[in-house]
Amino acid sequence: MKDGKCPRCKSNAVYMKRRGMSQGSSGGVYIYISKEFATRPTTDVDHYICTACGYFETYIEDKARLEAVKNDWKKVE
Repeated sequence: MKDGKCPRCKSNAVYMKRRGMSQGSSGGVYIYISKEFATRPTTDVDHYICTACGYFETYIEDKARLEAVKNDWKKVE
């Protein structure tokens, strides 16, 4: 998606926004990074969406936060 092409439908109708999602007071979006529970953005999150098919991806760019995930998340083998 970061290259502007949707991996699902191959369309170029991909759009990006930093902090493109927000959480509501009840039923919001929560991201667990290490043992920290984030109820509001603690790091910049980039969101990509294809307007042709609706496919959606999210990326955390903060390298320190990504390193912290390695300690608390289970690696997919």
